[in-house]
This record gives sequence, structure tokens and C-alpha cells, in this order.
Amino acid sequence: MAVTKTTFGTLRDGREAHLYTITTSAGSSVTLTDFGATLVKALVPDSLGRMEDVALGFDSVDLYEQDLGDFGAICGRVANRLSRASLPLDRRVYPLTANDGTNCLHSGVAAFHHKLWDAEIVGENSVRFTVFTPDGEGGFPGDLAASVIYTFSPENVLSLDYEAVAGGSNTVANLTNHTYWNLDGATFGSVLDHSIRIHASRFTPINEHTVPDGRLLPVKGAFDLRAYRPLREGVQSKDEQIALVNGYDHNFVLDGYDGRTMFKAVDLKAAVSGRRMEVWTTMPGIQVYTGNHFDRIPGKGGMRYNRYGGVALETQFFPDAPHHPAWPQPYVKAGETQRSRTEFRFFVD
Repeated sequence: MAVTKTTFGTLRDGREAHLYTITTSAGSSVTLTDFGATLVKALVPDSLGRMEDVALGFDSVDLYEQDLGDFGAICGRVANRLSRASLPLDRRVYPLTANDGTNCLHSGVAAFHHKLWDAEIVGENSVRFTVFTPDGEGGFPGDLAASVIYTFSPENVLSLDYEAVAGGSNTVANLTNHTYWNLDGATFGSVLDHSIRIHASRFTPINEHTVPDGRLLPVKGAFDLRAYRPLREGVQSKDEQIALVNGYDHNFVLDGYDGRTMFKAVDLKAAVSGRRMEVWTTMPGIQVYTGNHFDRIPGKGGMRYNRYGGVALETQFFPDAPHHPAWPQPYVKAGETQRSRTEFRFFVD
């Protein structure tokens, strides 16, 4: 195992971004950048042992800086949507920046994926990224120091250990990774023939503003993914929820959540390459998003990413949770630390 550091280009403000590549003795690797604490590449073997990148993204840092879809980035301080661009906390309502219709998405102007994080190589197979956001940035209350440690093991397990430390006042944190996966390869073209299984008996339906409407409904039809089903079946169904966003962009309520224990949330299987991926987490929900908005996005190697070119599997607190007090909450009390862990485990059939 080894970690190497190289340059990745210059940001608009003149600062330099870097790449960190963790490589196993078998030749698998993951490549990260300090801009957005972003996963840039994930090279893992197929059923014939051939290494291929399975993470959608870009060849240059300037495309990441253009914010074409949060590819591979760490989203925060609050990932996903907050309705009416507002945050209720401690009997106050804080106005935020609306950047998704009437919603605040991925924290708007204060988004972590717009920031250059501090980076530190930790041992032979880990990199720690840290970032600070002050009280009032983007409208959010309270200082917050956040970190994520990416670790890649010889067994092809990519682990993300998150910490969010509140300063002198109460605040919120909901950190996730926004990689779009295509297990047949980042230049393959579509994930509709991937099969998915989600360990969730309920989901949070959305309204016309694409935020949860407050209900926790039993999964059925296109949303009953408790046994393997091709993504194509759901995406091309007549389900009203699917029609709202032209595919999946929904939070599933994970069955194994207890606030402490790692459990399996998702199984994903490729149609061609024989690759499989398991997602394990300590978080209560996972957002499944099938790249419904992709429209000739300039990707790696001259590839153009079109609709359904990848699937994001974002472990999280439920979207808009602060507006639904009965749900698990992303609050971090003054001086306390919120911790979570997510793993992406790669296999071949």
C-alpha cells in the first residue's frame, strides 16, 4: 500500500489543488483531490481482473470548480435539500440561500464541495481532509469543523469516516459523498441495466418541490427494491414519484439503523463487468439518484455524461429533516462531535 501526491491544477483564485492516490499491491487504487474532498477515480477489477475506473468525474480541476453536479464530492455542511431555504434550530428559523427552486441544496453558497480542504496523508492507505465553516456562512448558525478520512484497504474496501465538531453554539451537520457510480466503467454510458437491492422497507415520498412531504411510506412498485431489480424497471415505470424527477431522486429509510452499528444498506451489481458493490453505513437514510439531469456533461476521456450515466448512493440524515422533528436529526450540540462511517465494498462475481 502507498499514497502518492501530485498536482491537479490551479483554481480561479490562484491556489493549487492536489491529487492523492492510494494504491494496493494488487493494483487497485482510489484517487482523491483536496478540492471538495472529492473522489476522482476508483480503479477496481472486473471478473477477468481488468482494472477500470468506476467513478464518474473529470480530468481537470477546473471542471470540478464549474460545479457540474457535485461529482465525487463531500457535500455539507448540510447535504441534500432544506425546504423554503430555511433552517429551524433552537426556536429560531435561519434564512439560507435558495439554489434549487425554493430549496437550499447542499448548503448553497456555503457548500463544502466549493472549498479547498486541508489534506494530510495518514499512514500507508488513508488521507484525512479537514475544512472549517464559520458562524453565519451561507446563513447557517454556529462554527463547524468537519473532516473525512478516506481509507482504501487491500480488500478493495473504501471507507469514509466523518466527523463534525460544533463550536460554541448548537449547529447542524449532514455530510455525505456524492460519487456517481457506474460499475461497468466511467465511460460505459448507462447504469439502467445495473441491478440494485436496498435494505429499506420505507421511503420518504417527495412533493412537487422535490423535498419530502413528511410521510414515511412502505415501499411498493418501483420503490420496492428489497430484492435485486434492474434500475431500468423503476426508472421507466409509470410511478408518479418517478415522473416527478424523471427517475430516482429519493431517500430510502434504512432498516438496519440504530444510531451506532454499521449495517448493509445497498447491493449494486453491474450488467456486464461482473463487478458488485455493497454500501455499509451507520446513517439512517440513503439518497438514490440516477443522474436524471445529465445532458452531455463533459466527462473523463472525452466522454459525455447523459441521463442515467451513473447512480449516486448518498448515506445521510433524511432530506429536510429539521422541518420534521420526529425524524433522526442532524443537530450537533455546542462543543460536541458527530461521527459516522460509510463503506463502499467492491467485489466480482
